[in-house]
Amino acid sequence: MYVMKIKACTYNSENDTLAVLTTDGMKMCILCPAIEDSLQTDIIGRSKLTWLKDNEPSTYAELLITDKLQSFLDQYAENYHLQQNTIKNQLTEHFNGDKAYAAAIAREIMMYGR
Repeated sequence: MYVMKIKACTYNSENDTLAVLTTDGMKMCILCPAIEDSLQTDIIGRSKLTWLKDNEPSTYAELLITDKLQSFLDQYAENYHLQQNTIKNQLTEHFNGDKAYAAAIAREIMMYGR
C-alpha cells in the first residue's frame, strides 16, 4: 500500500491554494475553494479550515490526502458545540435561568475567549 508523505507545504492566501511537495518528489497544487465547497460544514468548520491553512498547512494537506478532512471537521464542530452548550448551561444557572442571555455570552466566549 502506497502512503504519500508530505515533505513541504505552503499556503498562498492570494489565490487560496496549497503547494505540496511529497517525499517522492511529486508536486501538487490544491485549490482550497474547490475542496471546501465539496465539504459539509458550517461557519465553525470554515474558520477552522482557514486557521489550518494559515498555521498548519501540512495538516490541512495531510487530512485531505488521507480523506480525513470531513471527519476532522465533523469532530471539531461536535466538540466546539458541546463546549459551547456546557458553557451556556453553566451560565443559565448563574443568570437565574435566562437562556437567551446565557447563550449569547457563551457564543462570545467561544469566539473571543480562547
